[in-house]
Amino acid sequence: MEYSAQRVRAKVRAAIKRREDQIADEELESGELNLIPYLDMVTNLMLFLLASVSAGLILVQIDTTLPDKAPPNTRPTTPSTDPKDQPLKLFLSVKPNEMILWSASGLEGTLREPKPGYVFPRTGLDGQPCDGPYMCQSNSCDAKKVQRVGNVDWGTCVESRDDPAPVFEYRRFNDTLVRIVSERYAGKPRKADTYSIVLQADGNIPYATITSIMAAMRCKLPEPSHEPVACALPTDDPKLAKEPDPIAPAGCGPPPAQPNPKYPGPCKLYDTTRAAYDPKTMALFHDIQFSSGFE
Repeated sequence: MEYSAQRVRAKVRAAIKRREDQIADEELESGELNLIPYLDMVTNLMLFLLASVSAGLILVQIDTTLPDKAPPNTRPTTPSTDPKDQPLKLFLSVKPNEMILWSASGLEGTLREPKPGYVFPRTGLDGQPCDGPYMCQSNSCDAKKVQRVGNVDWGTCVESRDDPAPVFEYRRFNDTLVRIVSERYAGKPRKADTYSIVLQADGNIPYATITSIMAAMRCKLPEPSHEPVACALPTDDPKLAKEPDPIAPAGCGPPPAQPNPKYPGPCKLYDTTRAAYDPKTMALFHDIQFSSGFE
């Protein structure tokens, strides 16, 4: 049987229509949609949008001159500075079992190669000497159980119901800071930017340990069995800068020292640009910055 071209086209269209209906029924049954037509529409729209945006751009030319090339084998020079006048950039990295004192400047060792004696192990076990609860992991120091260390009578760390907290060699750490500032700044004005230190503590170090470390950073610790005395702090107060005496008052210390009546501010302050630095009565590193951790 011969078919005309018209009948063939009609049969093809009918077959395509049946196939399209069959595909549509399958998509509805499976829950999937044919996204190809929609993607074609989006692609065409994006092309028209890009063409319209690019047509509205105004291109300009900016005249610039590149800097001359530096001659080979030349390095920037920095003015020579006395290392004693440079900020030390001290860091104290506190691990669960030790503290490490080092400096980013390298003037006081580095984290990988600290100076001898700049590593402070954990201490404060029961039975060890103490001059206060802060030196005991149990937070309990029995002054009646006397231990003779050198020419000083100490108490003894004893067991308690408190949860044990890490304790480090705070006194030796404090003595190290006193030695550093004494060698570099004692007897002359100390620059304000040299009082900074960064405290990097492990996330498991409790707050009580952090406060003890900060106390050892700020001021020289008192001798065992002696009452603590607050140290003087540096200031840039313009009122004190106008006073003839750079320390307010003239003789800051325990009673009977009295504040300067001409200066209404606190007693324990001094002008860093004029006062001769004394590590025994003035701050060691009172500007404590905190870091989230150490590498």
